Amino acid sequence: MGNVLTNDFLIYVIYAFLFSFFLFPWFIRWQKQHHMGQKIKKEGPNLHLHKEDTPSMGGIIIFITLLLALFLGNQLNQKIILPVLLLTGFTFLGFIDDWYKSFLEKPWGLKARYKFLFQIIIASLIMWPSLDLVPACIAIPFTNHLVFLPPVLFFGYGVFIIVATSNAFNITDGLDGLAAGCGILGFLFWGLILYFTGEKNLSYLSAVAIGGLMSFLWFNVWPARIFMGDSGSLGLGALMGYMAIASGQSLLLIFSALVFILDTISVILQVISFKVRGRRIFLMSPIHHHFELKGMKEPQITIRFWIIQAIGIMFAWLGQMGVG
Repeated sequence: MGNVLTNDFLIYVIYAFLFSFFLFPWFIRWQKQHHMGQKIKKEGPNLHLHKEDTPSMGGIIIFITLLLALFLGNQLNQKIILPVLLLTGFTFLGFIDDWYKSFLEKPWGLKARYKFLFQIIIASLIMWPSLDLVPACIAIPFTNHLVFLPPVLFFGYGVFIIVATSNAFNITDGLDGLAAGCGILGFLFWGLILYFTGEKNLSYLSAVAIGGLMSFLWFNVWPARIFMGDSGSLGLGALMGYMAIASGQSLLLIFSALVFILDTISVILQVISFKVRGRRIFLMSPIHHHFELKGMKEPQITIRFWIIQAIGIMFAWLGQMGVG
């Protein structure tokens, strides 16, 4: 089984890596020729102002190569149509947001309330038919206990997980290489879990996500030549959330998405503290910007957060059930 897993899984990783590795240089040149690029929020760290006009929307290339790799591997079938549609919907939403930033030069993109509303709608449209395809249960980490939910509650829980994971991935996409590196580790974990629990089609979907992210990371490490954009972070985060739900072990996101969660919690705490106490807890949120303003170098923060994510993955592996 080990050799079969290695062959199948790695082939899809390689497919996606090679396709995107070929397309990224062309996509970067095309954006530069058309004077397109990410507009930096003036409210962000001054250290990032030099990144103005860096090509963005790298998620589009990841999305295209993901579909291409699945098509060539004959994996675009009924079993993964719903997660692919979910990825498509969130990627398109992210693309619209990136369009505002890169083409219309509005750094804040779509208004948050509209983006959040469309996320809920897309997640709901995918989660409803998924009720017949995924286990309506939640495994409790580090135990053998399963909590079964009625369809309506599980539907709401699934929508929450998808939207929350999508936004958490998006929040973490703030330093060169940070979201991509953590995403590779996260998708590797869920790919292995899904493979060993019999969801091979979903595991291959995870494999092509890894391949696309690896290629993107090649061009996104400091100093980044291209950014992921919302077209990448929103879709990939939603996909990761769906995989967690499909595995029946979604609570393992607490560990397997550790950096994403820490970044998101730091934003929530910052907002609550400022509204209630009129004071900020961090110099800036998400917390990776706090460390930047404390004087830590961007590559140093990124690599240390990768290490934290890897530790979370190890705890997630220890906490899972029904695998092996």
